Amino acid sequence: MIIMANNININAYWSQDLLPILSHALPSVISYTLPSSDGRVVQANAEGARILARHHRSSGTLSEKFTDNSDDDDIEETELFLKTVAAPSYAHKTWTDMRRTLVYLRTEVRFYNEIAPRLLLAASSTSTNADGSEIPEPVRSSKLHAHLPTVHHAHYDLDGLVPENCPTSDAEQPSPFPEDDDEAARAEKRRLLEHKGGHILLQSLSPSRGYFQDSPLSLTHSSWCLTAVAELHASAWADRTLLETIGDRLSEAGGSYQLQFRNPKELRNMVASWDSFRGQFVGLSRSATDDDDDRRNVLEREGVVALGRRVYDMAEYVSRELTPSAESEYATLVHGDYKAMNVFLPREAKEGKPAGGASSAIMIDFSCAGIGYGMSDVAMHVVHAVLPRDLEDGGEERLVEGYLIALEDAMNRRRDDDDDDDDGDNKRWIYPRDVAMRHYRLACVDYLRFIMGRFWRNATPESFRKRKDSKNTTLINRNL
Repeated sequence: MIIMANNININAYWSQDLLPILSHALPSVISYTLPSSDGRVVQANAEGARILARHHRSSGTLSEKFTDNSDDDDIEETELFLKTVAAPSYAHKTWTDMRRTLVYLRTEVRFYNEIAPRLLLAASSTSTNADGSEIPEPVRSSKLHAHLPTVHHAHYDLDGLVPENCPTSDAEQPSPFPEDDDEAARAEKRRLLEHKGGHILLQSLSPSRGYFQDSPLSLTHSSWCLTAVAELHASAWADRTLLETIGDRLSEAGGSYQLQFRNPKELRNMVASWDSFRGQFVGLSRSATDDDDDRRNVLEREGVVALGRRVYDMAEYVSRELTPSAESEYATLVHGDYKAMNVFLPREAKEGKPAGGASSAIMIDFSCAGIGYGMSDVAMHVVHAVLPRDLEDGGEERLVEGYLIALEDAMNRRRDDDDDDDDGDNKRWIYPRDVAMRHYRLACVDYLRFIMGRFWRNATPESFRKRKDSKNTTLINRNL
């Protein structure tokens, strides 16, 4: 039987029989327990829950198994995590916003099913199947596998909503729904959305498994995250063939805040958004207790007063500069939404140990992955997750330099593995610091453009206070 908690049905997934999905991880699963509705993770574009599955011991050797408390010696429990996107749950959204939710799902499923396996395999080292076909062997010096979660099954069905060949960044895709707002049109919309969506079944990274999440992050914890994403960036760096596939199957312009992927209203209203923000917060700036007059009156500086116009005027230029093609020298695969809560840290990090040991930070949520510059991930992470006071006195520079060192280490391990590198050039690969820092500074401006346009039009001190403990919210939208 299926063991179900008494709860409110949030989306169709939680009311259906999940055994067929769970069987991808545990072929002999016999029942499962769902958390109550308040035990689920509900976000703007997906929902998720830890599921406790009961199965016969013959189901593999998953690391998420619990101590057996059953009287049946053949039965044990395993914790898994199921992420779901049920299209009918987003029927209230505009088509532009609903489409973004749906292509986020498509991108993440494609990443796990198509791109991640290629990142983890080296074409230069192969074994042979019985039928003579080649099997790529893992790159022994690559550490990326330690930074990705175990995914047991990933699937989506968006038929009739988003065509398979429709680019992720095509925000102009026409709505598939009727334009009329009568009962017949609403019924047709319900029909198109019914049973559409998808899911991703992953290993559980709960505290009981030795992992934790936090925000804001200390400099040490942030360095764990940046070391992980450096391995991701190195895995596809300047690999034109792979990046062309990534551009086709994921996105030609990776990033949750990529300008061409955002609602055009955000940029059009930029100046008004900033003027509204200043009007709400300038009083706090004047009354601050900081001894530095320049810092206390920062919102009244001439250049800051005009910040909305300045960001608006340069937004498209900055976005173009941060949107490389697959052929660009510094192009790579970016995570695209590299906030603190998209990384699970091991307990060793909580103990204050530095990154690089036996344990690794694990990245999740690749729904915005695509082609970009690695510094876009770095800039978002630093601004989103690290307190300004920790970035002072060289803290920011140390974080960025630590990322660059980790990236260069990963790139040089990759070069050492390249059996085709016969040019005799044994120089270490480096990311020129002037180029790297230009990318980083542009990415900081680009992320500010997103925050100003998306969140600050209606921001108030009270809304900041309400979100001050929301770990999933960027610090510059909740930290007064």
